[in-house]
Amino acid sequence: MQSRGRSFGTADLLVRWERTAGAPRVGLTVSKKVGNAVVRNRVKRWLREAVRREPLFWSAGATVVFIARASAAAAGYRGLGAQVRYVAGRIGPSGGGR
Repeated sequence: MQSRGRSFGTADLLVRWERTAGAPRVGLTVSKKVGNAVVRNRVKRWLREAVRREPLFWSAGATVVFIARASAAAAGYRGLGAQVRYVAGRIGPSGGGR
C-alpha cells in the first residue's frame, strides 16, 4: 500500500489509503512519540471508537491506515473524531478521493 496508495494529513493524523475490491479494512499506528503506554492506548481507543461510529468507512471499500502524530493526545476524543469524519468524507464512496 505504501507505493500504490494515496496519503494526506490532518492536524493530528497522517492517513494512507487505497481503494480495494474486498471488505473495508482500517489500521491504527500510534508510536511512542505520542506518549507513554497509557496515552498511546487512550489515543487508540479514541480512534477505534471514532472509526466505528463513522458509517462511510464501512461502505467505502478501502484499506485505510491512520498514523497518529505526536499532537494526537492533545486533540482529545472530539478533535480526533472530527478529523476521522473529515477523512471519511474525503475517501468515502462519493468523496472524490483527492
